[in-house]
Amino acid sequence: MTSERISTTGEGRHTASPQDTTIEVRPTGYHFDDRARLASYRRRAPRPPAAPAGALIALLVGLSVMYAEWGLYPQTYQAQSDATWALGFMILSTAGALRILMGNPGRHLASGVAILVSGLGFLVRSLLITRDHSDTYAFEIICGTLLVLAALMTLMSPALTLEPPPGSDPWG
Repeated sequence: MTSERISTTGEGRHTASPQDTTIEVRPTGYHFDDRARLASYRRRAPRPPAAPAGALIALLVGLSVMYAEWGLYPQTYQAQSDATWALGFMILSTAGALRILMGNPGRHLASGVAILVSGLGFLVRSLLITRDHSDTYAFEIICGTLLVLAALMTLMSPALTLEPPPGSDPWG
């Protein structure tokens, strides 16, 4: 295209449109309505899942049980039997916690049930079977209570959905 073909008179296909001099004015209370609308979205927004926090609690309980195996349980027959049960509950709850932290997003039903069984096992063994009121009694009740709390956090947290793979069209 050369400069000879460009029209300087404003005639032809590419004429300038007249400027619109009207200004649109919104109602004065609009921003308040918008604020209320945004606040309603915040109230209905999904909460972040509490499953990772529950899994971290279960891992901390597992670490404390691991330390208690050497330092807290005495060298009697009943105490070593309790230590073996505590080690089993610790393995089960730690496996569930690691599955939550390293697994795919979604509902962690099996892991939550494993942590719940471990917590209830600690509580049942300390309250009904052992009946030994020493430091291990309080330790096992605290561990059981924390594991039940972690399991409830895991089981009551909302399920996350998988993200679409990169480069895919979500509307497609």
